[in-house]
Amino acid sequence: MTVEAEIIGLVHKEAQLLDDWRLDEWLEMYDDEARYWIPIDEHADPERTSSIIYETKPMLRLRVEQLMRENRLAQSPRSQMMRLIGNIVVTPEEGGLAAARYNLMMMELRSGDWRQQGLGEKRFFAGRCEIRAARKDGAWRILNKTITLLDRKQPVYGMSFIL
Repeated sequence: MTVEAEIIGLVHKEAQLLDDWRLDEWLEMYDDEARYWIPIDEHADPERTSSIIYETKPMLRLRVEQLMRENRLAQSPRSQMMRLIGNIVVTPEEGGLAAARYNLMMMELRSGDWRQQGLGEKRFFAGRCEIRAARKDGAWRILNKTITLLDRKQPVYGMSFIL
């Protein structure tokens, strides 16, 4: 299998795990030093400016723990989500590394109850994604992921799930 096919498979596997709410397995796709970034300004330094989300793997682990095993009103019952991935372009790099750029459209339906904002509302999140991955111990691990939302400069509310 080519590096391009493996990375395309990695991107699709990540989307499927998130859609299926298999967050523990999703988290294992990330390297211990990974960064997950949803910027407001994609040209800014995420360690010096505000972001929608900028997290390391320990923070992602905490987010997964809260979503999977703590009673969080915002995700009880959990949102139904579906991700569509397209236009994947893979760039193999030296040293067992690869990068990919692709488009993401994520739909969320929050069924919830009267206490939850967005009851019955379908929401759409469109963005451009970039990942960088490394082959470690025979498997690809995500080193960095950036999701640049089309509406990143508009208010983002109620993001109580992993995009």
